[in-house]
Amino acid sequence: MTLLRIWIGVTVVVLATLAVWAFAPILIFMALLVVVLGGLAAIMIGQARRLRACLWGCKRRRRRLRQPRTADR
Repeated sequence: MTLLRIWIGVTVVVLATLAVWAFAPILIFMALLVVVLGGLAAIMIGQARRLRACLWGCKRRRRRLRQPRTADR
């Protein structure tokens, strides 16, 4: 290997390390943001499903109460 190839290899490694070090705070912030927003979305979806199930159950109960009773019941 020539000295030029070794120099280029070391330079690439140093520049890559500097790039990762420079962007690490941004990448960590973005990762935390994705996790927090994903958790918030999961909570909202769960609440919406619970609300839909509750409302569906309430509608079914109301329909049963509204139905006229027949003599055979």
